[in-house]
Amino acid sequence: MLRVPVLWPSTLTPAEEVASIKDLYAHLAGLKFSVEAWDAALQLYRTSKSPPPPISRAIADRWRWVACHECVLELYNLRARLEKIQSVRLRNCPSVRATVDMPKIKNARKRLDEYFPDIEALRHATAHKGENEAHPEVHAPDGLYALTGFLEPDRFSTPYKGTQRYLNITDQSFQNIVDVVAEFLSAFETTATELERQGHLE
Repeated sequence: MLRVPVLWPSTLTPAEEVASIKDLYAHLAGLKFSVEAWDAALQLYRTSKSPPPPISRAIADRWRWVACHECVLELYNLRARLEKIQSVRLRNCPSVRATVDMPKIKNARKRLDEYFPDIEALRHATAHKGENEAHPEVHAPDGLYALTGFLEPDRFSTPYKGTQRYLNITDQSFQNIVDVVAEFLSAFETTATELERQGHLE
C-alpha cells in the first residue's frame, strides 16, 4: 500500500549525520505503522458491528470503544510524527535537507489538519475521559452532560471545552490518512534516490 523511501546513509554522508539519517528513516517507517494501526482499528470497529457468532454483543460493544479510542490516539500519534519529522529529525540531517520537497511536507500536514480539525481535542478528551465527564460544566456544550458516544452512525463524538468533537470511523477517513501520508513520504523520494546513487553505507 504505502512505500517508505529508503533513507540510508551514503558513502558521502558526513559521519556526524549517519545516525540521524537512520533515525529519520525509522520515523518515516513509523508513519506507515501508524496507518496500518489505524486500519487495524477500523477493521476491529467493523467486526464489532457484525461480530462472528461466538462473540457476545456485550464484548462486541466494548470492541467498538476500543477501536474508536485506538483510532483517536493513533491519529494523534501520526500528527505528532509528521510534526517531529519536519521540525526535529530533518534539522539533524542538513546534508540531505535540500533534496527534500518541503512544500509537499507542509501541504500534507495542512491537509491532515483540514481533514481532522479535532485531533488534539479528541486525544485529550479520550485520554482524560473520566475527568472530563466529572466536569460537564467545563466540557459539555450548552450545559448538557459530557458524554461520549455515537450521535450519528460511524461518528465517534465527545465534548471537550464546550464543543462537540468528532471523528468519522469510516473508509473515507482511512483513505484521507493514506493520501496524507503518501504525499508526505513522496517528499523524500528524491532524497532516497540521491543517497542510493551515492552508494549506501554497509
